Amino acid sequence: MNATKDLQQDHLLVKRLGKIAKKCSDALYSNVVIPIEDIKIISMLIQEFVDKFHHGKEEKAYFPHMNDKDDYSEDIRKFLIEHELGRRIASMLTQNLKAWDSGFDSREPVARFLNAYSVFISAHTGKEDVFFDLVEEKGKLSEEEHSLLMKHYKVCSSDVGGKVRVEQMIKLIGYLEEREWMRK
Repeated sequence: MNATKDLQQDHLLVKRLGKIAKKCSDALYSNVVIPIEDIKIISMLIQEFVDKFHHGKEEKAYFPHMNDKDDYSEDIRKFLIEHELGRRIASMLTQNLKAWDSGFDSREPVARFLNAYSVFISAHTGKEDVFFDLVEEKGKLSEEEHSLLMKHYKVCSSDVGGKVRVEQMIKLIGYLEEREWMRK
């Protein structure tokens, strides 16, 4: 697999998490009882899988490598700004989730930030996928560059606990998809 396709494979998982966040938000607004532990898992996956792992690969390896190629710097700048927006939404989600867990009724803000994150992820990954398709179409990365980037991605995997932890997080996405509240 090459470095660009690896990021696009991550996007498939990230989009699944976005759908989970949306379904959870809709259910909360409909007063469906959702175990707070499931929402904590969603929040953790947003912070660890999406931000630390996936966005880490983009920010620490792929984007710096692509920044000087053609005229990609403006697209990359926009993606980095969007990553920061995602972090801020995730932070507000976590803050309100902690308040809810400590007894304050934060159901509505949790639902709102889950929905906001879902909207963000859908729009953001869509734009990045168009960018990645363009990079692939133009053949802007050599085999050697792909190999180097894939080595950098392993460091990003280590940053979140290694290959086993990444596999656990992927399984947690599947776990959430099978929850009763997701199948309603």
